[in-house]
Amino acid sequence: MFTSPESPAKPLVNRGSLALARGDVAEAEDLFRRAAALDPDNATAHANLGYLLAATGRHAESIAESERAIALEPERSAPWAHRGMAQIAAGNVEEGLSALCTAVRLDPGNHWAWDAMGCTLLALGRADEAEVAWAAAVADRPEDADLHIALATALAAQDRTGEAVRVLYRATALAPASARAWTQLGVVSLVRQDHGTAGEALLTALDLAPGDPDARYHLAVLHVLVGALEEATDELQRLVADGVHAGEAQALLARLAGNGAVTVPPEDAASHSGRTP
Repeated sequence: MFTSPESPAKPLVNRGSLALARGDVAEAEDLFRRAAALDPDNATAHANLGYLLAATGRHAESIAESERAIALEPERSAPWAHRGMAQIAAGNVEEGLSALCTAVRLDPGNHWAWDAMGCTLLALGRADEAEVAWAAAVADRPEDADLHIALATALAAQDRTGEAVRVLYRATALAPASARAWTQLGVVSLVRQDHGTAGEALLTALDLAPGDPDARYHLAVLHVLVGALEEATDELQRLVADGVHAGEAQALLARLAGNGAVTVPPEDAASHSGRTP
């Protein structure tokens, strides 16, 4: 974050950034508002306040503050990204995507903007475009396991599960304690009918996070697929009782009762792995 050294608001902006970093949102907001009041031409104060407002669900206010920052410094990427995220959250999806595109044009290394674009495009069913966005984010942050998981999600949504698995192995290498990475590897492996890898990955996820609902549900699916119906039924009933994946678990129990065939469609690989920017 950059502030003109002449701005009398700089100390307040810096203190606000520190407060936000330690999770004190109320203090950060107070400091950013005081900074903006002291120096209305301080773009960083408006940009930071716009980010904070978006993060706390006040999207209309966030858009207004981000636009003030943009008017002061139109070549800065961050306020464009904040505006875009807030617009998307407020339902103005195309305008939000346009703002995010401006953000990455101004700064191709703005991985937050690329990530937000990827999430939005995948939700719109534009998995190929989401792949491009997340590939750019991974290129900027190759050590970020969550970005690799997101990229794999976009690949799996295009039925490119072999590539998705390779990306997910990189994610598990980067973050071996990430239950989410192992779960997603298990899900994609289920789609590929690689039951051995799926089982190892899902069991690893449950070792790391014993109550993980996605890992539990997909392990139950795996039990069905390999004929371990008693184990599958027990886990599905527990999921229903716990109220997690309850609808899916009830539907699968009904199919088992009717001796229906069970398959894992390719889109299921993307249904439990959404990333929040």
